[in-house]
Amino acid sequence: MFFQWRQSRRGAEKFHSAMLPHGGTGTRVFREVTELGAAVGALAPIQGSRTEADVAVLWDWQSWWAQNLDWRPSEDHDARERADAWYEALYDRHLTVDFAHPEADLSRYPLVVVPALYLMTEAAGYNLRAYVENGGTLVVSYFSGIVDEHDAVHEGPHPGALRDVLGLTVEEFSPLLRGERVRLTGPGGSGLDADVWTEFVVPRGAETVWTYADGLAEGGPAVTRHRLGEGTAWYVSTRLGTEGLASLLGRVVEDTGTDPRGDLPRDVEVVRRTGESGTFLFAVNHTATDAKVPLDTPGTELLTGEPAAGRLVVPAGAVRVVRLDG
Repeated sequence: MFFQWRQSRRGAEKFHSAMLPHGGTGTRVFREVTELGAAVGALAPIQGSRTEADVAVLWDWQSWWAQNLDWRPSEDHDARERADAWYEALYDRHLTVDFAHPEADLSRYPLVVVPALYLMTEAAGYNLRAYVENGGTLVVSYFSGIVDEHDAVHEGPHPGALRDVLGLTVEEFSPLLRGERVRLTGPGGSGLDADVWTEFVVPRGAETVWTYADGLAEGGPAVTRHRLGEGTAWYVSTRLGTEGLASLLGRVVEDTGTDPRGDLPRDVEVVRRTGESGTFLFAVNHTATDAKVPLDTPGTELLTGEPAAGRLVVPAGAVRVVRLDG
């Protein structure tokens, strides 16, 4: 049972709280609450630290509202669904995600994902181009960069605000009927299929990575890659499922030059935080078996006080926090 009482001291009121189950201090609940209090105390050094994200997923409320208008080309296309799908695929690859505005400073992110950004300002288009030219890796999903902030179509071929950075034009949208699917072919894509949306894509400098194996766009590019400056821009012109997103991300991550946690079990979450007190690695094991998390830098595990180096053992259902040396 949770108790709270009031104490008056020199005219000021203070509130005190305690957890005292009916069974007393020998119960599981009391032990767990006591352990939690000790853990919170041990984590005091992380105060003021900030998460280090590997990826920025771009989101803009105005774009989402605009895509929900009744006249959109396909009722089955859902911007929120695409954002969720890309986020889950990134999570499954143990990549930490920030959500960012399209005009924000993206220079600190090795990878930027645009899951569905129908409405995009010219400033956002320039921002993404500069990001790629300066060495970033960009992934854009279909039906993005179509209109400006006034919901007016950008001049020239689709995708107006993004065609230069993507190195292509889109001649025609070709949404699929509900339940209809298309097959893909190409390195890492053969045997995969997609639904909801296809496009007639014309490369203007981009290379074709995956091709439509059937459907109206048969033989045309389904996924492209464009080298621009020091970076790379990918375009996905159809709705990939879970397997397709996982396969594509495997190739995309190669462009970033980093894949820090690709060999971890699916439900082991690893996040870094940095602050004035140092750098901290959080490992959360959501599975029913112990997991081993590779450490590129040794340190001290804050909850147990034990040194950590090489591989950190995280028991099933447990959390470990390592303060890294240096």
